[in-house]
Amino acid sequence: MSNQNLLHVYILEDDPDYLAFLCNTVRRHISFEEWPAKIETATTSPDALISNIDQQTVNDSIFFLGFGFTNSSKDGVDVALAIRKRSLYADIIFITGHIEKALTILSHKIAPLDLITKDSSAAVDSLVQDDIAYSLQRLRARKLISPRLFSYRKGSKIISFSLNEIIYIQTISGKTRALELHLESETIHFSGSLKDLTLKYPTLFRCHKSILLNPLHVVSLNTSERFAYMDNHERLEVSFRKMVTLRQILR
Repeated sequence: MSNQNLLHVYILEDDPDYLAFLCNTVRRHISFEEWPAKIETATTSPDALISNIDQQTVNDSIFFLGFGFTNSSKDGVDVALAIRKRSLYADIIFITGHIEKALTILSHKIAPLDLITKDSSAAVDSLVQDDIAYSLQRLRARKLISPRLFSYRKGSKIISFSLNEIIYIQTISGKTRALELHLESETIHFSGSLKDLTLKYPTLFRCHKSILLNPLHVVSLNTSERFAYMDNHERLEVSFRKMVTLRQILR
């Protein structure tokens, strides 16, 4: 899995039991949603988290930070400021049971994505899910800014064209590793895997187990019947659990 296509997750929490809860929550959502994301560091030590930040991927990272720590003079604000020195793009979420102390965040130029209070496990679970989904949306949006080429192999040749030309890619029923690529001007058959392409080209969206679409070509969504209508007048099926994320991407 290429690092440039991943959302890198860091978790810092003073309570080991609550740290385990957050890790399990994040892993469950990553697995269920099939998100291109990975927990890089989960620790109770502010210094350990700071030292483990990868400068090459910090822009594509999300940090869940507790506020106070019994084993360190640093607090969550100190860690967030250290992150901001390394990246203006990394997403920072504070998770705390002390809302009054957390308000000191406002006096610093940290610009957190969210502030989650430890009210209930169910509420935290839902907010963590929403924050990861939104962070992935922001990551994909940044990737869209830079034009990229899509490449595939045909015999001994490598054929490339603008990624923006792709409308969607789908599997061919009954054939192993057979894909059908729909462009603005033609349809191409080639060998490959949707899973591999999803990781390689994060600006394309896996809307269904058999379809990878380009959000740039979506004209409208029918959320009740779960279809995406494309600008080539085709409609593509969207799975129930992918519809919410696709709507967020298209906002």
